[in-house]
Amino acid sequence: MGELKGDDWIYRIDIKGLSDDVRREIVKRVKDKLGYSGALEALGIARGSLFNYLHGIRRVPDDVIRKALHYLDESEFNQIVQGFDRLRAVGIVRDDGSIDYSLILQAVALASKDEYLKQAILRFAVEHFREDLRRMLGLVPTTIKLTWDQGFEEFQ
Repeated sequence: MGELKGDDWIYRIDIKGLSDDVRREIVKRVKDKLGYSGALEALGIARGSLFNYLHGIRRVPDDVIRKALHYLDESEFNQIVQGFDRLRAVGIVRDDGSIDYSLILQAVALASKDEYLKQAILRFAVEHFREDLRRMLGLVPTTIKLTWDQGFEEFQ
């Protein structure tokens, strides 16, 4: 099995953002696809290095990961890299843990063009930011109960 074509997605990946576990899983997936000898040849590494990478003895270097990604398709990568690791891999979360706000806002802006995304964002906002939304919209919180009493009628 040779290198896959149509791998432009690889160059959008921030390899430095991948965790050690994800790196090991990528190398393991390539080894499973190509076999032990095939992986050694494809990745240009020694047998001992592959063993050390797979068993977590040594961290898989960026250049080995870059080579390995050429033997996966984007869907395989997405199966391996999920959650926070994927956010780091695509550059939304930087190495220092800070967030690329412009990238997040561009993603949110897609909601104006995609009804499903818009609904997903709105459901998320209602579920997680209900009280903040009420304050922003100037709505009366549901915890306030208005009652009419005698003292109010006597107030002047």
